Amino acid sequence: MHWLVILLIIFTTLTAQAQQSCLVADVDSGYIFEKENATTPYPPASLTKVMTLYLTFSALKQGWIKMEDPLPISEWAASQEPSNLDLVPGDTITVREAILALIIKSANDVAVVLGEALGGTEEKFATMMTQAAIQLGMHNTSFKNASGLHHPEQYSCAKDLAILTLALIKNYPEYYPLFATPSFTYHNREYQTHNHVLQDYIGAEGLKTGYISAVGYNIISTAKQNDTRLVGIVIGGDSCVQRDEKVKSLLDRAFNRARKQKQAVARGLVKPAFDPLHRSVIINNINMNVFAPQMKWALKNSLAQGHKYVEAQKNKPQLAQQQSPIDDNVIKSHWIVQVGAFQSIDAAGSMAQKAKNLLGSKQLVIHTPQKNPTTYRSQLFGFHTKEEARSACYFLQNHNMDCFVAWGQT
Repeated sequence: MHWLVILLIIFTTLTAQAQQSCLVADVDSGYIFEKENATTPYPPASLTKVMTLYLTFSALKQGWIKMEDPLPISEWAASQEPSNLDLVPGDTITVREAILALIIKSANDVAVVLGEALGGTEEKFATMMTQAAIQLGMHNTSFKNASGLHHPEQYSCAKDLAILTLALIKNYPEYYPLFATPSFTYHNREYQTHNHVLQDYIGAEGLKTGYISAVGYNIISTAKQNDTRLVGIVIGGDSCVQRDEKVKSLLDRAFNRARKQKQAVARGLVKPAFDPLHRSVIINNINMNVFAPQMKWALKNSLAQGHKYVEAQKNKPQLAQQQSPIDDNVIKSHWIVQVGAFQSIDAAGSMAQKAKNLLGSKQLVIHTPQKNPTTYRSQLFGFHTKEEARSACYFLQNHNMDCFVAWGQT
């Protein structure tokens, strides 16, 4: 059956531009007011992060982690494509910051941090995500990573994502309001939400946006007006504007129908509306005992690393404000720009000096022998963020100098 799933994904990808998928449902009753291609699998893009958050909330509710716990950042996490926070390997991010980074910034690097903390590895965590989806009744869903970056075997559908959203609201009401957070701060930098439906739709409560070239623009939006709470989903929007307008129109029509329906129920003209979506969700939650051994083991190791780093930072003496001699620990704690590898230390120094002159005197020059003692790398270090190092490298490339960005000593 495995090859049939792959063929289905390929077919879906080819037709995604022609067929959008959508659904709007009542959160309390599960009644579906409107749907289109709601069970057709599509790449979920960053809507994947809702399951990453669901399992994070589960671990919080079990008491296995706390909001202020520091999570370690691995090289794999820091290497993820944008959108990201430009995380630095060896640093930490708190659980609270990580949750808000997924909701507001949709940071792929942070999604991997959570996946590794909860699963040991991102791959193992993705298996947990799929197992949780099966328990919730999400029968057209398979997860392969924590972020939603494209994978040919990662897919979901509007109905399954509605099931996940309803389960999240029901089972984790204490964490659900976080989806309405407009901004958060990490390392003294503030990030603003780009969820425009949250900003301009009456009663909007969040939830998640996403984009991937294989399908287009996706969104899950929840909103409450009077005593009715709805979830609207659009997959495959032509643009973020078209996607947002479509989900708002879905919500508008459903709120209007819900109002008329409840008036009819009050007058005894019809019975309350229910749908299988309701029955499959409201009685279900994932069995955390299934995940407990792996998740507890992963979190024990992850939290030990995170707290060890925090304590080391507290006890770390302030570095002297001098450029020489150079401490190896300083070299390894910054992003570097490498501009060449040479068999002569003089040639390496000459190239590094040329790059240094172009960039200014702020960066330091390093000549590092590799395992081959006759090869010397010409490097500049002292960049505090990946973006700062990238900008320097772009500048050098515009001045006909080859370079690349790396962490520490390569």
